[in-house]
Amino acid sequence: MYTPKKYQETDWQLISGFVRENSFGMLVSVLDGRPAGTHLPLELQEKMPGEWVLEGHLSAANPQRHTFASGQPFLAVFTAAHSYISSSWYEKEKIPTWNYMAVHIYGQLRIQTESELRASLERLMDTYEAASRCPVHISDVDPIELQKNIKGIVGFELKVEEVQSTFKLSQNRHDADYFSVVTHLKAKGDEHSRRIAEEMENRRPQ
Repeated sequence: MYTPKKYQETDWQLISGFVRENSFGMLVSVLDGRPAGTHLPLELQEKMPGEWVLEGHLSAANPQRHTFASGQPFLAVFTAAHSYISSSWYEKEKIPTWNYMAVHIYGQLRIQTESELRASLERLMDTYEAASRCPVHISDVDPIELQKNIKGIVGFELKVEEVQSTFKLSQNRHDADYFSVVTHLKAKGDEHSRRIAEEMENRRPQ
């Protein structure tokens, strides 16, 4: 991912938090000479101090599974809020742009054993069921139905080997333009604009 230095994010605490908050990502590999991608939840886990992996699974019928034993590097893409930035918000008329946040993670992939997959599914359910009024645990699922579903998916672990992060948030603008962008984003009122404005305020308090 092309990332000018002024837009690079290097704080792993911020990056890992971003990945966890926006964990429905895209897994990309090359299948028969063409890029292949699947949208799926990718959960960041620290296997041991300083060793991070992404856990996920996809349908056994998904052709991308045939790339899992290829030895090729895989790419996981995570994105969040983004917003158009009008040049009319600047003191002097300039070119409009787009503010956004994105993280790319590269690494080798390993297929999980059935027991690893089951443990991964349990963690996934516990994470997302926590907000439910009546949380469902994996032990609540009928064992036969659970086993049938496990047989129909392929679990994997992607080792985090390289991280590229772009948090493009008007860092190149002076204060007057910067806070004008924040004000106009807030006025737009949509969720994406609000989130970008909030992130900009956190990074450069007024």
